[in-house]
Amino acid sequence: MTTIINANGTPLQSGNIAARGGYVPLGTLGAKCVVLSELTKTVVKLSPSEMKEMELKTLCGADWCEERYARLHPKKEVVLFDHRALATDIIRDCQSKGPYVESYERRAGVWLMNDGQLVVNGRELWRPDGTRLEHGIHENRIYSASGDVGFDASTPEATDDEVELIRRAFSGIDWQQPIAPELQLGWLGVAFVAPALRRRSNLFLGGRHGVGKSTALELTKWLLGPVAHACTGPQTMAAFYQALGGTGRAVILDEFEADPSRRHTKDTLEIARMSYSLQEGDEGIVRGTPGGTTRSYRFYSPFLAAGICPGKMEPADLSRWVILEAKSRKADAIQLTEDEARRLGPRLARRFVSRWSVFQASEKVVRERILAAGGDGRLADTVGTLLASYWAFVSSQPATAEDADVLVEMLDIESSIGAHAVADETRCLEALLTRVLPFKCMEADALVTRNLSISEAIQRVCEDPTGNPEIVAQLARIGLRVATVKGAWKVFVANSPEHQGLRRVYMGTKWATGGWSMVLRRLPGGEESTQRLGAGFPASKVTVFDVPQDLLPAQNDFEFGQLLAA
Repeated sequence: MTTIINANGTPLQSGNIAARGGYVPLGTLGAKCVVLSELTKTVVKLSPSEMKEMELKTLCGADWCEERYARLHPKKEVVLFDHRALATDIIRDCQSKGPYVESYERRAGVWLMNDGQLVVNGRELWRPDGTRLEHGIHENRIYSASGDVGFDASTPEATDDEVELIRRAFSGIDWQQPIAPELQLGWLGVAFVAPALRRRSNLFLGGRHGVGKSTALELTKWLLGPVAHACTGPQTMAAFYQALGGTGRAVILDEFEADPSRRHTKDTLEIARMSYSLQEGDEGIVRGTPGGTTRSYRFYSPFLAAGICPGKMEPADLSRWVILEAKSRKADAIQLTEDEARRLGPRLARRFVSRWSVFQASEKVVRERILAAGGDGRLADTVGTLLASYWAFVSSQPATAEDADVLVEMLDIESSIGAHAVADETRCLEALLTRVLPFKCMEADALVTRNLSISEAIQRVCEDPTGNPEIVAQLARIGLRVATVKGAWKVFVANSPEHQGLRRVYMGTKWATGGWSMVLRRLPGGEESTQRLGAGFPASKVTVFDVPQDLLPAQNDFEFGQLLAA
């Protein structure tokens, strides 16, 4: 390339066509400058030591650099690239922008724009109506060229027959829940557009060895293509950070088995719990870096996992997962080859993004019908999203109330409500009542020591309030009291997280270091009070709740009077 130099040493342009390249300053991230390369359309973080000649030419384009930063060396009388001047401009421009907000970058995936419709960031940036955009900044969001989603605006939509073929392939297993194939198809839609969703439901496929769970996961992996992050066995938090942070990839995890000696189950459930409802602007998990700055890890990944014996799910997890149980594999199951599945996957994705409005309208209606049938808000969010996604695949029109009622009827809402009903307060009460301890009690005019669960001890006090003083005294030492208030039996539990008796009772549970008082207060009749737990005990803050009905005597003719003597 021949360059003509002005008298001042800058290149003289021989035409009006500017060289392609340059940068857009985005801000600073600690000691680094963050820019959008106009040449590659990628977001680049540069430390001062990285702003060398070849690095800057790679970032901004060699021709662009020579066009704007070629200088005549005063002594050597040759034209050189003044990379120091470019580095200074980059630093100055980024500093003027202020701190860089990582959540503003939207990588490969399907995202929601301000008008409520979608934009797909893949090899190209495009809208479902076929409008093509240029990678860069739109609506104050950075759409970088950072990957492939497996389909584009020219991908043909799947036909009704192809959608039915996939549903029948998911029906190759005899599921305990008849609606399981529809829910799996619905999860596929959730996975295609995960970053754009308000809720990202998770699926767990359970069942004995050899029933076909891994086959179902493999089919889903083929259908998702580049959108899938497929893995097997224990996964670490660090692995999720590196593979999923800031992306819209869906996780397909096989062999998700319990292992008390490792943290992988808790780590996986934690990421799935956060991914369920993380929205843009949320910081996600924030970690420090060796350079003294912080880094935010944000996850938009729905999970599809399979296993024989999964790890323990807390109520917060159970309400975000739909658990499907496989009974057996059907002899006439449809088998799709990898080539067939990978051909159909992009067509399914194109069909779903084209029907985004159908999904949005159907989700609202289905959610309302689940609530009307007795489900709670979380069940409506989790299952309603999957059912609305399924409907968008099979219908070009939003679901009516009658359509939604049919879907909810297929769901078997009563069993679903039962699966979501286990709450923290229920588990906390169960951990308290099932603890077995030695109690002294009267039997046949003799004082003996018996190993009783706390529920059995409470039951004995309710049956004979005056005949079990040793049990009453032992409960007080534990941090409990059972008494009547206005004719109703109540349990009093010490609030202090430092109470050694209750810490021993809750040893090995999530309440081992406290927190039981706030949770137990959610039980029927729950409230805070100031009471004595027993004779010789000072008044203290306690949590009061109703004695569970199954612990009360079937017939109790005892005339309730004043509270038992403090």
